[in-house]
Amino acid sequence: MSMYNKLKVQDASEITVREIAKENQCSPAALYRHFESLEYLIILGSMRFFIDYMVEYGHLMDSNNNLMDSYIKGWKLFNKYAFERPDLYYRLLWGQYNAMFSDALVEYFELFPVSGSERYPAYFYTLLFTEDIIERDFLMLRRAVNYNLLSYEDAVYFSKSNTLIVKGMLEMYMGRDLESRRQGEQECNELLLKNLEKVYVPSEYGL
Repeated sequence: MSMYNKLKVQDASEITVREIAKENQCSPAALYRHFESLEYLIILGSMRFFIDYMVEYGHLMDSNNNLMDSYIKGWKLFNKYAFERPDLYYRLLWGQYNAMFSDALVEYFELFPVSGSERYPAYFYTLLFTEDIIERDFLMLRRAVNYNLLSYEDAVYFSKSNTLIVKGMLEMYMGRDLESRRQGEQECNELLLKNLEKVYVPSEYGL
């Protein structure tokens, strides 16, 4: 997909309809006949970045039986991808066009089916198609609740607070250079671990 290739080298905010139309040798009007808006086309092109994260997360699910360790590693994995491309991840999960997420994901999935977790396929696809990141995080923590690793109330609290920590940190580092964003990623991970100390302290902070 040409939009995906463009997003690999260009910030989403810099892309214009005229530029895309010229590269595809068509008029802007022709693009709008196939796609409802430039933003939808950008979100559709962004799906590959999100899918890459989800596939790696599926492998994490299959390789680790400690639910809380998996939860922490899952956030660290998310941050690795999100701070690499905050312009895309913020659009997909928190931006004003988040409502387009499900439609774009379904369209992408029809063209490129995704194989994630082999041990927990139903759970994996439920997470994949949950566009509300707070709800998605709660689904992860709900498994820990079922094993009495934390209370239902704690799961509700962490699904909101941890998500807001990541959202705020992404906003803070949006538009900065990669080195700064990597520092933000590390700081974000440390804040998440600090927040989780209320109920769980991993044996190694290097998780």
